[in-house]
Amino acid sequence: MRLRRLGPEDWTTWRDIRLAALSSDPEAFGSTLALERAFDEVRWRELLTPRHGVKVVAEDPEPVGLVAGVPHEVDSDVLYLYSMWVKPEFRRRGVGEALVADVLAWAREHGWARVRLRVFQENDTARRLYARLGFVGDGEIMDHWLAPVS
Repeated sequence: MRLRRLGPEDWTTWRDIRLAALSSDPEAFGSTLALERAFDEVRWRELLTPRHGVKVVAEDPEPVGLVAGVPHEVDSDVLYLYSMWVKPEFRRRGVGEALVADVLAWAREHGWARVRLRVFQENDTARRLYARLGFVGDGEIMDHWLAPVS
Protein backbone atom coordinates (compact mmCIF):
# COMPACT_ATOMS: atom_id res chain seq x y z
CA MET A 1 0.00 0.00 0.00
CA ARG A 2 1.18 3.51 -0.74
CA LEU A 3 -0.21 6.93 0.13
CA ARG A 4 -0.49 9.67 -2.44
CA ARG A 5 -1.37 13.34 -1.95
CA LEU A 6 -3.48 14.54 -4.83
CA GLY A 7 -3.51 17.69 -6.92
CA PRO A 8 -5.98 19.02 -9.52
CA GLU A 9 -4.57 16.71 -12.21
CA ASP A 10 -5.73 13.75 -10.08
CA TRP A 11 -9.36 14.80 -10.13
CA THR A 12 -10.67 11.54 -11.62
CA THR A 13 -8.92 9.51 -8.90
CA TRP A 14 -10.48 11.65 -6.14
CA ARG A 15 -13.90 11.65 -7.82
CA ASP A 16 -13.99 7.90 -8.28
CA ILE A 17 -12.95 6.96 -4.72
CA ARG A 18 -15.14 9.69 -3.21
CA LEU A 19 -18.21 8.47 -5.12
CA ALA A 20 -17.40 4.88 -4.11
CA ALA A 21 -17.28 5.99 -0.45
CA LEU A 22 -20.59 7.86 -0.70
CA SER A 23 -22.16 4.84 -2.39
CA SER A 24 -20.81 2.32 0.14
CA ASP A 25 -21.44 4.23 3.39
CA PRO A 26 -23.80 7.16 2.69
CA GLU A 27 -24.64 7.70 6.37
CA ALA A 28 -20.99 8.41 7.19
CA PHE A 29 -20.75 11.66 5.24
CA GLY A 30 -22.17 15.15 5.31
CA SER A 31 -22.83 15.01 1.58
CA THR A 32 -24.72 12.74 -0.78
CA LEU A 33 -23.90 10.60 -3.78
CA ALA A 34 -26.51 12.43 -5.88
CA LEU A 35 -25.02 15.84 -5.07
CA GLU A 36 -21.41 14.92 -5.78
CA ARG A 37 -22.24 12.81 -8.83
CA ALA A 38 -23.46 16.07 -10.39
CA PHE A 39 -20.08 17.84 -9.91
CA ASP A 40 -18.30 18.65 -13.15
CA GLU A 41 -14.57 18.43 -13.86
CA VAL A 42 -14.04 22.07 -12.89
CA ARG A 43 -15.56 21.48 -9.43
CA TRP A 44 -13.54 18.30 -8.82
CA ARG A 45 -10.30 20.05 -9.84
CA GLU A 46 -11.11 23.03 -7.59
CA LEU A 47 -11.53 20.73 -4.58
CA LEU A 48 -7.95 19.55 -5.12
CA THR A 49 -6.31 22.98 -5.18
CA PRO A 50 -3.98 23.92 -2.29
CA ARG A 51 -6.46 26.44 -0.84
CA HIS A 52 -8.72 23.47 -0.06
CA GLY A 53 -6.03 21.72 2.00
CA VAL A 54 -4.84 18.20 1.30
CA LYS A 55 -6.52 15.14 -0.18
CA VAL A 56 -4.84 11.76 0.28
CA VAL A 57 -5.59 8.33 -1.15
CA ALA A 58 -4.24 4.94 -0.14
CA GLU A 59 -3.52 2.72 -3.15
CA ASP A 60 -3.05 -1.05 -3.33
CA PRO A 61 -2.51 -0.60 -6.33
CA GLU A 62 -5.93 1.00 -7.01
CA PRO A 63 -7.39 3.51 -4.50
CA VAL A 64 -8.68 1.72 -1.39
CA GLY A 65 -9.15 4.67 0.98
CA LEU A 66 -9.27 8.44 1.20
CA VAL A 67 -9.06 11.31 3.63
CA ALA A 68 -9.05 15.10 3.43
CA GLY A 69 -7.61 17.87 5.57
CA VAL A 70 -9.47 21.13 4.91
CA PRO A 71 -9.00 24.58 6.48
CA HIS A 72 -11.82 25.47 8.88
CA GLU A 73 -14.03 28.28 7.62
CA VAL A 74 -14.13 30.14 10.96
CA ASP A 75 -11.18 29.06 13.13
CA SER A 76 -8.07 29.95 11.15
CA ASP A 77 -5.85 27.69 13.28
CA VAL A 78 -7.97 24.56 12.68
CA LEU A 79 -7.54 22.04 9.90
CA TYR A 80 -10.58 19.76 9.67
CA LEU A 81 -9.98 16.10 8.97
CA TYR A 82 -12.94 14.75 7.05
CA SER A 83 -14.10 12.15 4.54
CA MET A 84 -11.96 9.39 6.04
CA TRP A 85 -13.06 6.16 4.42
CA VAL A 86 -11.52 2.76 3.64
CA LYS A 87 -13.00 0.08 1.39
CA PRO A 88 -14.55 -2.59 3.63
CA GLU A 89 -12.19 -5.35 2.49
CA PHE A 90 -9.16 -3.21 3.48
CA ARG A 91 -10.38 -2.21 6.95
CA ARG A 92 -8.43 -3.24 10.06
CA ARG A 93 -5.20 -3.38 8.05
CA GLY A 94 -3.73 -0.04 9.11
CA VAL A 95 -4.99 1.89 6.08
CA GLY A 96 -7.07 4.38 8.10
CA GLU A 97 -4.23 4.92 10.56
CA ALA A 98 -1.80 5.62 7.70
CA LEU A 99 -4.22 8.05 6.03
CA VAL A 100 -4.83 10.04 9.23
CA ALA A 101 -1.12 10.05 10.07
CA ASP A 102 -0.37 11.53 6.64
CA VAL A 103 -2.85 14.37 7.16
CA LEU A 104 -1.30 15.05 10.59
CA ALA A 105 2.16 15.12 8.98
CA TRP A 106 0.93 17.49 6.27
CA ALA A 107 -0.67 19.73 8.92
CA ARG A 108 2.63 19.93 10.82
CA GLU A 109 4.52 20.67 7.59
CA HIS A 110 2.16 23.57 6.90
CA GLY A 111 2.12 25.06 10.41
CA TRP A 112 -1.37 24.14 11.59
CA ALA A 113 -1.94 24.38 15.35
CA ARG A 114 -4.82 21.91 15.55
CA VAL A 115 -6.55 19.18 13.56
CA ARG A 116 -10.20 18.60 14.41
CA LEU A 117 -12.73 16.01 13.33
CA ARG A 118 -16.29 14.97 13.95
CA VAL A 119 -17.10 11.36 14.69
CA PHE A 120 -20.40 9.86 15.71
CA GLN A 121 -20.54 9.08 19.42
CA GLU A 122 -21.53 5.47 18.72
CA ASN A 123 -18.69 4.83 16.24
CA ASP A 124 -16.42 3.11 18.76
CA THR A 125 -14.04 1.70 16.15
CA ALA A 126 -13.28 5.11 14.67
CA ARG A 127 -13.07 6.77 18.09
CA ARG A 128 -10.48 4.20 19.21
CA LEU A 129 -8.45 4.80 16.05
CA TYR A 130 -8.50 8.58 16.51
CA ALA A 131 -7.66 8.32 20.22
CA ARG A 132 -4.72 6.05 19.40
CA LEU A 133 -3.46 8.76 17.04
CA GLY A 134 -3.67 11.49 19.70
CA PHE A 135 -7.16 12.96 19.21
CA VAL A 136 -9.06 13.83 22.38
CA GLY A 137 -12.69 14.69 23.08
CA ASP A 138 -15.74 13.09 24.65
CA GLY A 139 -18.40 14.42 22.28
CA GLU A 140 -18.63 14.27 18.51
CA ILE A 141 -15.72 16.73 18.22
CA MET A 142 -12.20 15.41 18.72
CA ASP A 143 -9.04 17.56 18.54
CA HIS A 144 -5.38 16.83 17.97
CA TRP A 145 -3.08 19.66 19.06
CA LEU A 146 0.11 19.84 17.02
CA ALA A 147 3.47 20.77 18.46
CA PRO A 148 5.38 23.35 16.42
CA VAL A 149 7.84 21.92 13.92
CA SER A 150 11.40 22.64 15.02
